[in-house]
Amino acid sequence: MEMLVTALTLIAIIALGHLVKRIGWLQASDFRPLSIIALRITLPCALVTSFDSFEIGPQLLWLSLFGFVTVVAAQGVSFLVERRRGARAQAFGVLNVGSFNIGLFAIPYVGAFLGPEAIVVASMFDIGNALAGAGIAYAWGLGLASGRPASLGRFVRTVFSSPVFLTYLALVVMGLARVRLPDPVLQFTATVGAANTFVAMFMIGVGLELVLDRRAYGDALRFLATRWAVMAVAAWVLWFVLPFGPAEKAILLALLCAPMAAMTSGFTAEAGLDVRVSTFMTTMSVLVAIVAMPVVLSLL
Repeated sequence: MEMLVTALTLIAIIALGHLVKRIGWLQASDFRPLSIIALRITLPCALVTSFDSFEIGPQLLWLSLFGFVTVVAAQGVSFLVERRRGARAQAFGVLNVGSFNIGLFAIPYVGAFLGPEAIVVASMFDIGNALAGAGIAYAWGLGLASGRPASLGRFVRTVFSSPVFLTYLALVVMGLARVRLPDPVLQFTATVGAANTFVAMFMIGVGLELVLDRRAYGDALRFLATRWAVMAVAAWVLWFVLPFGPAEKAILLALLCAPMAAMTSGFTAEAGLDVRVSTFMTTMSVLVAIVAMPVVLSLL
């Protein structure tokens, strides 16, 4: 019941954002400032707060590596699938196909089913997921969307201009070094970060368009199909090839069903790509995950 309430709460906040736009209190153009607030203020603060109570062990970094490789693989597959449609379609795929909403969505699910061990596994997976989504995808996608020639220097500069990536990187280093922030700092980040769930989901609702043209629906379904095909292959490799324990495999399989990360719509706006398709995909992936994640966990 707790999982269902969490999922429905997220859907309700998305619906609220969409309703506020429909009645005219906000416009579609307000998506951009909301995304700046979410990506540059509330999300980094939420990450700082959550990492304070989470101990990173070197032996658990294999889980982070699995998350990182899975997300980068999805980005690469989408880049190849979209090559005939041009650089902007490739950029959209790189930004939107791979990442997962672990902190806001998946952790309440797996935690309710399997307890504290599941939260640790999901959190370690999320480190790799975020480094790939907020780092690799951010630099790769924005570079493709800009149409400028690729270069290693520009790629590295773009990676290190992502506030989310820098926050994750700093927190991982601090966690491995057992460095803890002062209590006043954590009190500030806890207060600001508490708004992140609302701002991120509300932002998606403001950008969401349920009535799209046929081409946009086709684009959304094509990108979602690529995402789910890659996750199906990743699930097979995880279950039959990788040497994780049964409990870890069950948790990771559920995480592969998690919806797209909320930050991807913000990155899409920053790249000047189609936010309508991105927010529509995010909402659809949430609806699918509401069913898929508890089914996977119940079966395993």
